[in-house]
Parts: sequence; structure tokens; C-alpha cells
Amino acid sequence: MNAATPMVDRGSHVQWTGEDGLTRTVFAVEGMRCAGCARSIERAIGALDGIERVQVNVATARVAVDWRADRTRLGDILRAVGQAGFRPLPLAGEQADQSFRLERRTAIKRIGLAGLGMMQVMMFVYGLYAADPGGIDPQLAQYLRVVSMLVATPVLLYSGAPFFSGAWQNLKRRTLGMDVPVAAAIALAYGASVFNTLRGEGEVYFDSVTMFIFFLLTGRFVEMTVRQRSLSGSEALARSVPATALRVRPGGSTERVHVGALASGDRISIPRGSVVPVDCELLEGEALVDESLVTGEAKPVLRRAGERLLGGSVNVGHPVHALARTDVAGSTIASLVSLLERGRAERPRLASAADRAAARFVFAILLLSAAVAIGWWIVDPSRAFEATLAVLVVTCPCALSLATPAVLAAATSRLTRLGLLVTNGDAIERLARVTTVMIDKTGTLTTGAVRITRTHTFGELTQQRARAIAAALERDSSHPLAAAFGEFAEPGVTATEIREYPGAGVEGCIDGVTWRLGRAEFALAGLRVDDTASAASTLDAVSRDAIVLASPERLEACFVVAEDVRSDAKAAIDRLRSAGLEVVIASGDGRATVSRTAAALGIEEAYGRLTPEQKVELLRERQRNGKRVLMIGDGINDGPVLAAADVSCAMGEGSAVAQAAADLLLLNPSLGAIAAGVATARRALGVMRQNLTWALAYNVCAVPLAALGFVPPWVAAIGMSASSLVVVLNAGRVACSPRARSAHARVLMPLSPEEAAA
Repeated sequence: MNAATPMVDRGSHVQWTGEDGLTRTVFAVEGMRCAGCARSIERAIGALDGIERVQVNVATARVAVDWRADRTRLGDILRAVGQAGFRPLPLAGEQADQSFRLERRTAIKRIGLAGLGMMQVMMFVYGLYAADPGGIDPQLAQYLRVVSMLVATPVLLYSGAPFFSGAWQNLKRRTLGMDVPVAAAIALAYGASVFNTLRGEGEVYFDSVTMFIFFLLTGRFVEMTVRQRSLSGSEALARSVPATALRVRPGGSTERVHVGALASGDRISIPRGSVVPVDCELLEGEALVDESLVTGEAKPVLRRAGERLLGGSVNVGHPVHALARTDVAGSTIASLVSLLERGRAERPRLASAADRAAARFVFAILLLSAAVAIGWWIVDPSRAFEATLAVLVVTCPCALSLATPAVLAAATSRLTRLGLLVTNGDAIERLARVTTVMIDKTGTLTTGAVRITRTHTFGELTQQRARAIAAALERDSSHPLAAAFGEFAEPGVTATEIREYPGAGVEGCIDGVTWRLGRAEFALAGLRVDDTASAASTLDAVSRDAIVLASPERLEACFVVAEDVRSDAKAAIDRLRSAGLEVVIASGDGRATVSRTAAALGIEEAYGRLTPEQKVELLRERQRNGKRVLMIGDGINDGPVLAAADVSCAMGEGSAVAQAAADLLLLNPSLGAIAAGVATARRALGVMRQNLTWALAYNVCAVPLAALGFVPPWVAAIGMSASSLVVVLNAGRVACSPRARSAHARVLMPLSPEEAAA
């Protein structure tokens, strides 16, 4: 998607419109269990007119749809999801909380009934198992069968209902999801048990039925809990948008209005402890605000009159008045929610591969079960049913299907808490495999707070006039260097026809004269050859890296600037290098300035005065040499190289172009989050391999034993459920902080050549 204007809807969805004219909406879905469910939703929505793209993420239960609002409506999309057998849900807000609580209560009730029924049935059928053949009175044996059937039936009808409902929906949609073999196993076991009970002889499997339902429900409950926790970061962001705000009337009184009614220019009152509803400007005095949710900065920040208050921050000081600068759709917090939900809804490549494998595995299970049934019917018909049932139960692909998405969801949660928003589903896998970190200088390694230390003029232009002209040209620029001229703006000096050249400078017309401000090559490009040579010689005497101001006739002035290196940059760079990563500076700033920054940080390889094209070529050269590059930038000129990198990260305060091109968004200004993010991604990749290895090893070992008749159905139920629990709980480790763990040091170790090439 291109840069977009988001809208946070506290009803059922997040929706925004991109520059390409497509409307994008993201919402949650209840009842989605596997890849088959995801494909059903994709087909149901894709059949509508005007749908351009549908992305369904099973792990996060998110659906993202790109569509044309002039050809279909959101209501049609949600209705199609409902007709496919699923329930669309809001992403956050009171309705979302109610839905989650209802889902949790219902799951607990189903588990409770299944657990109670399982214990009772096991107690009843123990007598049938423990007694020697002919050692129990036939009437007592029949009594135990009937009582077991009566106890198991409500467990089947209530606790097992989700499996049958899911299987029915799968069959109606002509797909094979995980619920199909589960429902088949339960139905076969219960049906055979009822048949044997009614005829008064033969084996009954009511204990296996109740046990299977109980353990499978428990596994899904744990998976649901982990999933909800993993989504807490994005939901916290969405919930931070208040439902109402205090708008100040012209007479000075206040009125409480819906936050959607706020518009740019409205005067709002922000009481102590309240959330700033939209991006606004502090009108008077000072404000102490907590921006931790937006920027990751834990300490409250002091803002003065005229400074910006971010939407989503909390006023922890005295009540203040502010002037809204955007509506709720254009606020910082709304943009973050839309970017994060875009990443939540996209299905990563690894998860898609695991989903396809699980879908094929279901079909293989059914074929294998049929083969086992035929084989045992030929060898020993009395054991055919039990062996077939054990194969169906033990091979349920729950663990395989959850192995990858559960880890990715947990890793995304961890990265969100670090201040790294994942806006591309494949970013985690690619982040784990990077070998080189390429960093822009201004606004990333440095604070972006640029100071003009010297001003030189070359002619009749005064220093004050030169600075005023530069301020007028930089008035609307988002480049960090533009802020250095803001204090020199004069009301009588305004520029028109402003045009920005990424990586070079800016051009504009003031009082009929076209001025250029930026790099020497750009600013002096319109001069005659001899004038250009003379100007270049003059600049060499001052500073070749100065910002140059030129008119069509001559060099007018140059500005020498300085900026401060971030306080934590050295520690972050050292940590990246200790993880085996090559660190390179690629900047459009002057070589001398870049060299000073590199020396201060201990970076050996640094490049200055690079155009956007040269940055891309430098990155491509690394890639041709087998390197996998993480690019970190923030400016408009970083957009092309961010898009070309293996994985990219934009600063939260960077330009919209950089953010739209990036796979990750760094809200926390601390670069330490990058090193921690690489560690988390590597750890996630390791846990993912563990999960896949466990799921495959379990099936390789369990299937032959079940097929040969060595695993009774009740043991198969425990094994299948245990494998799913192991996968989910192991994935949950990724979401936890690795502090105080000896494994943390291993996480930061470089990948082996074999691992990097995988």
C-alpha cells in the first residue's frame, strides 16, 4: 500500500484509503482454526465485485482487504465472512472486549464439562478394562456402558460442538481443515461405542472420546490465550484513541464530543490523566506528557507552548489547552494502528508454507487411515477399528499448523514491546537472517536536532536575509536539516513554487527570484562553468560539506551545521557488531561530517554525499556479494533504498515515504531496540525450527506405532494434545523478555554460515 490516510473505527474495523484509490480494511474473525478456514474466507471475499486483494492471517485471526469503495461496501465484505461460517469481530474497544470475554467463558465452560465427563467416564470404564474376560457380570458391564454413554453424550454435543461445526463448514466449502480428521475420529469412536452399547457387547471408547475432546479444547484454549496476549500491543494502541474529547467553545466553556467530531483548528481541553485525542499544539504554559505508548520513551516529556503533543500520549501534569492540528484519522496514533494492523493481517511466507503443508497433511491422514483400516481388516478385523481410530487421533496436524504462526505472533508481540512495529509479515524471518546493517546518519545515528554554527555570505546579502530565505525554502520540508532554519523564519519572506529534490535540496521562488538550497552540486548547477568553479573554490575555503544557498547568478551563502550523536548510539552499534553484524553508514551528508560521526561510533566503513541512487547501488553491491542487508533510515531520500533492502526499518519520526517503504517502524528513538529486535528475530527462528522439528518427529514416531496397533486411542488423544501444547508453550517463550537467561547470550551470537544460507 502507498502512504495512506487511516481511520480508526472503534466499531468493527480499521479502515483507510491509499493514494492508489483503494480502500483497505482490517478486522478480526472468530472461528478461524487452520489454513482451510483462511482459504474459505479468501474465496468468500474474493468473489465480491471490486475486491483487489485479501490477506488472512490464521495466527492473529486478522483479515485485510483491499477493495474499491465505488463497487462494493464494507457491509458486503463482513456479510460474506458471516455467510462463510465465521464471525467478523472488532479489533479493539468495548465490543472487542465483550467478544473476547464471551469466547473465553464459553471455552472454559466447554473444557469444564469435558474434564468432568472425562473423569467420570474413566472411572466407569475402568471396571470394563480391569476385569478379566468373563470376570464381570454381564448386567453390570452393560450398566457401565450405558452410564458411560449418558455421561459422554453431553460432552460430545456441547464440548465437541466446535469440531463438528468446523468440519461441516470445511466440507461445505470443499476444503480439508484440521477439524475434519478430529470430527471423524470423535464421530467414529462415539458411533462404534453407542453401537456396541446397544447390542450389549464389544469395546466402547467413551473414555477416549471425552479425553480427546478435553485435551484438544485445552490446547486450543492455551493457543487462544497466547494469541490474545501476542495482540495486546496493537490492541493497546487502538484502545489508546479515546472515545470522546473536551472541545472548548468560543465562549470558553467545554463540551464533550465524540473524538471523530474533532477537526483541525479545534481548541481542546486535556485534563490531568487524560489521553491526548489527536495530534495538537500546546497553546500556553508547559505540559508533562507520557509518550511511552507512542515512542517507547518511559520517562514523561516536558512540552512547552507551541510544541507538538502526540495523539495517544497521556497528560500526567496539570490540565492544559491545545489546538488540534489533525483530525483523528490523521493523528500519529491512527497511523501507527493502520501500519501495525497491516502487518498483523498479512500472512508471512513461512506461515503460508506451514499452512500448505498442514492442508496436504490432512489429506494424507485420511488416506493413511483408510490404508490402515484395509490392512488390519485383512490381518485381524477385530483390531481394525481401534488402529484406524488411533491413527486418526494421533496424526491430527494441530502442532504442525501452529508451529510457525504461534512463534511469529509471539515474536511480533515482543518486538512491539521493544518499540518495533512489524508492518510486513515476512520481516521477522528476514530480520533474523541479516548480516549487514546499513544506517543513514541524520535522524538515526544522530538526534536530528541540527544547529547552524556558522553562516557565510558572499556578496551583498546579509546573514539575516540569507537565513530568512533558507527558512522560507525549508518551511514545508520534513528533512531533519530543515528544522535548523525554523527559528530564522520572517513573516515577510515567503517562498512559492517550492520543489524538493530528495537527497539534493530544495528550490523555490522568492520575490520573483528562483533560489536553490542544498548540496553544492545541486545549488550551483545553474551557474556558468567558470562561476561554478569559482564558487566551489570559495566553498573549499569554508567547508565543502556546508549547505549552500544560491541564486541563478551566483553563490550567495553557505551554512555550516552540526548535530549531536544519539547518546545510546555507541552502545547499540557495539551490540550489533558483537552479534556478528557488519555496520555501514550510508548518508547523503558531507563526507567530513559522516567521517566524524563514524569515528565517534567506532564504525570503520562510512560513505557520505550519496544520492538515493548511489545508496541503492551500494546496497545492491552488498547483496551481490551474498550479504543480507537491514537498512535503517528516516528521510524521503531513503525511500528507494528502504524498498530495495532485504529488510528495512524507518524511524517513527521519519517521513511518510520512508515509513510506507519500511518493513519495521521504530517508535523508540533508542537504536538499542534494533539490536534487541535482531536477537528476538533470531530467537524466533530458532524456536520455529524447534517446533517444526518436534511436530514432524512426533508424527514420524507416533504414526507407525498407531498403525501397528501399539497405541490405544486414549493414549493417542493425550499424545496429540501434548504435542500441540508443547508447540504453543514453546512459542510463548519468544514473547518473554530474555533478560536474566543464560540463553540470551546465545541468541545474540552470529548465525553460522549454514544457518545464514538456509
